[in-house]
Amino acid sequence: MAGMMKKTAIGICGVVMAGSLFLDACGAYAADGTSQILSTPEEAAEYAMESLKELDLERFNACTDNYVDTYYNWIGVPVEAEYRVFSELQQPGVKFGKWKRRYEFSRRLLEKMMENLEWEIKDVQEDGDRARIEMEITNLNMADVMGKYEIQLLESMLEGSGTGIMQMLKDLSNIEADDGLLAVIESCDEEDICTLSVTATAYLENGGWKLHLDDGFINAFMGNINGDEYSEEIQKRVDELEKLNEEKLKDWADELEENMERW
Repeated sequence: MAGMMKKTAIGICGVVMAGSLFLDACGAYAADGTSQILSTPEEAAEYAMESLKELDLERFNACTDNYVDTYYNWIGVPVEAEYRVFSELQQPGVKFGKWKRRYEFSRRLLEKMMENLEWEIKDVQEDGDRARIEMEITNLNMADVMGKYEIQLLESMLEGSGTGIMQMLKDLSNIEADDGLLAVIESCDEEDICTLSVTATAYLENGGWKLHLDDGFINAFMGNINGDEYSEEIQKRVDELEKLNEEKLKDWADELEENMERW
């Protein structure tokens, strides 16, 4: 159960992260909307991080390689857009119809996640049309946020009737409506902040610098979202609740067996 619950909780944010803009230029955009060439790797890094902080995806996409591809149906209408991050906010027609609720939830969630984003560029090493940018990135520890959310699910499962599994499935199906995950984020304090050191890479294209979004860089600005472990206190509570739920499941199975024997 431990592995399943953790993968379920982490997977929730994976869905949120998992994107419609069609980008030709390599420059970013200035505040007045005009094209702006980012002439140094440091400038590109600052611009990308500022865009993240504001969740300005048009500017973020323009100064990174976030955009991957767009897929069309047989009559040439775009039906899906692929991005390395924030795909959920950038699908064709995402603000309408059945996608609207997911878009609104994802937008609120990511805005909350980016409120605590801070960064410091420590060093820049250029080598022709490539550069390495040493950074320290601070944000909410999303691994622990998901741990706290897992605790919430396990507690609800323990309080639910029967095995509690139906209650857990109900909670997960209502994630976009009940604001449970958002409430966990809003309850976080300074102890829930983490700082990661990361080496970002940039490349020169058509006279301007752009950042490459690799897994390490994405994990850093997303607050260690792919962290394999919870903090000790959170993991202890998760283990306690998992044990209690296993005992509850065993009691339920024993009771069911007794009832079947009577029948």
